[in-house]
Amino acid sequence: MAAPTGVTVPSTSLGAVPVGWTASAGSITPTGYYVTRVTGSTTASACGSSPAALLAATSCTDNAVPIGTHTYVVTAVYRSWTAVSAASGNVTVVVPASNQLAFGQGPSNATAGAAISPAVTVRVQSLGLVPVANVPVTLSLGNNPGLGTLSGTATASTNLLGVATFSNLSIEKAGMGYTLTASSPGLTSVGSGSFNITPAAAKTLQITTAPTSGVASASTNLGPISVQRLDAYGNLATAGDLAVGLSSSAAGTGAFSATAGGPAVTTVTIPSGSSAVSFRYGDTKAGTPTLTASSTGLTSASQAATITAGAATKLAVISAPVTGAASASATLGPITVQRQDAFGNQTTSGSTTLLLSSSSGTSIFAITSAGANVTQATIAAGSSVTSFYYGDTKAGSPTLTFSATGLTSVTQTSNVTESPSFRLKFVGQPATSVDKNFPFSPSVSVEVVDQFDNRVDSTASITIATVAPCQIKGTAVQTAVAGLATFADLQPQGAGSNCALNATSGTLTAANSSVYSAK
Repeated sequence: MAAPTGVTVPSTSLGAVPVGWTASAGSITPTGYYVTRVTGSTTASACGSSPAALLAATSCTDNAVPIGTHTYVVTAVYRSWTAVSAASGNVTVVVPASNQLAFGQGPSNATAGAAISPAVTVRVQSLGLVPVANVPVTLSLGNNPGLGTLSGTATASTNLLGVATFSNLSIEKAGMGYTLTASSPGLTSVGSGSFNITPAAAKTLQITTAPTSGVASASTNLGPISVQRLDAYGNLATAGDLAVGLSSSAAGTGAFSATAGGPAVTTVTIPSGSSAVSFRYGDTKAGTPTLTASSTGLTSASQAATITAGAATKLAVISAPVTGAASASATLGPITVQRQDAFGNQTTSGSTTLLLSSSSGTSIFAITSAGANVTQATIAAGSSVTSFYYGDTKAGSPTLTFSATGLTSVTQTSNVTESPSFRLKFVGQPATSVDKNFPFSPSVSVEVVDQFDNRVDSTASITIATVAPCQIKGTAVQTAVAGLATFADLQPQGAGSNCALNATSGTLTAANSSVYSAK
């Protein structure tokens, strides 16, 4: 087995000496290597290796090397065989007695998140100002006014000129008066001059005030609401004017203004040198609209507002107009009346008594279907509505009116239809005295009515007759049109007194006319 060759070390070092060599040549590959350091007549294990702790690689670093001049020897081991290299020969490593750190290119002002440029450099020199290579130098934050984090490669080794270069350092938090500290094992740390980190370009918007809430209003009096611009690292951004668009999910009912009660706007501006702007909001619709602040290229900010109803000012019928047959019971409905603020929002505060009335003099109301007649209904505290039923014995389109003290009343037209056919009724009666052989004047007419005397839309066949000895002639059978049959050519025959006409139609209750005399 051949001995390793080409043992190399730097000429100077600050206590951490890199050692390299060429692997053993030949057909037998060593199990591993160990390194020894020779200082004068003293030999010591190096690189943490020993005959019992072999190295597989062909390089290592000998740490904590004492001050002095040293040479290194590498030994190859294969089973019980060893092969010793030549010493590092005339190339020796010198660990100076004393060294110092100094910033070459100190840190400059920079933007948050961007590399500090030009690159920061640190020099390592002996007392004689001799550059020292291969010395690890680490940079860290000294003064940290923005509570930032130093990113990038913060540890570098000195080159042959004794200079360690840091080309990609950055800090993400803005602040005035940052400093860096350079350190290296065994050396006194040194601080840099101060430098500033300014915010990067604006990236996001953020609403900083608590969610706004208030009563529905046509005026923009809620707020102020503040929105600020931030860079990608959460720093307040202040560069340039920034137009911020304002919108609400309550389209058509919400409005913004720059000042309380001011004219409506859709944008506000964050001026150059500032990070925030405030505005006001108003909405006529109760609910929880989402307010959004946006600007081109920036992440928008949203926040929910809470709009509550104002005091009740009016009543509104929120159910469809009722339709149904004439009845002596209140069964049409339910009719639902709501109390609202000036903008139509339902209100629930306090108790309200409603007065119920109709343009028809034959109507009734009830709280429950077919219940007892009432003239009032109550909207209870905590509720915005009350319901009740309507009934009317007269067919038509009566106007229902609902009112309450201090509130604007409301009306609604209902549709009351006739009940099913019930009986016949003379509406065109014969005169008290008539001439025989001449048509009755005015003409005799009969209508089909329900139990409340409402004419029924019927096509019933109606027959007119008289009781002996009175007689009639002409067309005595007519088909009703819309519930009315007129007998235009009907005329009395012969003289008689106490005569009367009789109208019949199937199962309908018959009707008798008033008494007449023929002459």
